[in-house]
Amino acid sequence: MDNSKKQSVGAGFLILSAASIAVKLMSLVFVPVIRSCLGGDAGYSVYSTAYSVYAFIYVLTTAGFPVAISKLVTELTVTKHSEEAEKAFKTARTFLIIIGAFFMALMGIFAKPIARFMNNEESWAGILCIAPTLLICAILSAYRGYFQGRKNMIPTASSQIIEQIVHVAVSILLVVLLKSKGIIWAVAGASIGTAVGALVALLIVMYFYGKNKPNVNAVIISERDLREKEGILPVSTSSIIKKIFYYSLPITLSSAVQYGGDLIDNKMIKSRLLDAGFAEFESKSMHGAFMAMRQLINVPVALVTALCISVLPAVASAYAVKNIKKVSERAEYGFKLCYTVSIPVIAAMIAFAQPIYKLLGYGSTNYPLLMAAAGSVLLLGTMHLQSSVLQGVNRMFTSSVFLCLCVVIKAVSNYFLVVIPGINVYGAVIATYISYLIPVLLNHYVISKKERIKISFMKIIYRPVAASVAMIIVSLPIYLLLRFLLGLIGDGYFMTLIAFVPTVLAAVAVYFYVMRKMGALTDDELDEISPKITKLLKRVHLIR
Repeated sequence: MDNSKKQSVGAGFLILSAASIAVKLMSLVFVPVIRSCLGGDAGYSVYSTAYSVYAFIYVLTTAGFPVAISKLVTELTVTKHSEEAEKAFKTARTFLIIIGAFFMALMGIFAKPIARFMNNEESWAGILCIAPTLLICAILSAYRGYFQGRKNMIPTASSQIIEQIVHVAVSILLVVLLKSKGIIWAVAGASIGTAVGALVALLIVMYFYGKNKPNVNAVIISERDLREKEGILPVSTSSIIKKIFYYSLPITLSSAVQYGGDLIDNKMIKSRLLDAGFAEFESKSMHGAFMAMRQLINVPVALVTALCISVLPAVASAYAVKNIKKVSERAEYGFKLCYTVSIPVIAAMIAFAQPIYKLLGYGSTNYPLLMAAAGSVLLLGTMHLQSSVLQGVNRMFTSSVFLCLCVVIKAVSNYFLVVIPGINVYGAVIATYISYLIPVLLNHYVISKKERIKISFMKIIYRPVAASVAMIIVSLPIYLLLRFLLGLIGDGYFMTLIAFVPTVLAAVAVYFYVMRKMGALTDDELDEISPKITKLLKRVHLIR
């Protein structure tokens, strides 16, 4: 493959991270605009309900297939079975078309009953209009899983960016055009934007696949002769189908459990706020504020998801040839990248929650929600990476079982905490911490004790923590001083922006400098992520 020079974990992470950052930045612009167009947190609550229903049904039906395709394509390619890898992709794609079409029809037919069940009847048109996205994204996920298995992250990254651009543009346009018809149809417009964005992304990955096909065919022909000489037997179609379902079922279960937990949040938070004595509009507003905050939390989580996509085939390929030492090295490197990125982001969210909310148009009163929930990024990121490692070593059902326990704990905690008036929506934040901690501890036990995969967590976590503390010690006074000086002129949006931008640049520079001084980022690791970045840093004298 021409782009199939295999990208390392670090390089794959960099490509998908760049795409994820771009996508999430667009989401952060999208949320306040949509909130404003829909009349604030109460209107956003209607939209988030429709989207949560779609997300849950999507993962319930198709989420396991991209990971299964990625893992299977990796294993078959490493063992010189590229022809069977192509067959695995096409077989899984056929299954996904059938499943996607079935659930698209089901979601469309039962849109109104689903909306009533979610305690948000106004969301029915949004649910109906987002239903076609199930079929489109089912097919799209097959292609993305294929390219990830080939360790070529460029098609996934580029399609994600363009998908989000189209989604944001079309959604905002339709919301503005349909706003006069009421909240029901404005939300429907936003849902149509989601479907159009996914369709454009599908066309992009299909283009990459067509462009890539001649190179794959050449590899297949050369491998046939090699297999005959070495006596390597072909893999049967029945074996491929069994592996597709064996790999996809537990991952689908894991994703369904996780998104089921989010769906429980969506349904339970509002109803328990009503039970606590809050009025309908107030409950909707608090629920909408919580959902908007979760969009911010999803930014660093998206980076961890990108890392998981890169780590899984790397771990799976090492495990396929039974190289446990390499499995441990790749898993530990994945966690190192995770903590290097997520810990400073958590620190920044806590220290700068107020200006972040102001700049993004999230209002000036709900920022303590972000401060309270920021730490959950670390637990959620760890849990996701642990799941990828376990899936890479064929412990397919282990993390799924632990996630089921997580959802039960979350539902019970929400039920008892959110209804307390003095805690209200913060009960959902507390429930998040409690519920994620349990599977993290259980996953760690299985990885370290059962699979003998050694990961030195203290060794890889203390440097990002120390560098993050230094970052805040330097950057927070800079921001406060700039805000004080600029406050003499005015206290508007642009004054906050002018103070915040140099603060961010200073924070990044301090964090990177301290990490380098502590030996947390070596030249070899920077080269593995991207030689071009290393060259640039040397040119500006940030490294030697």
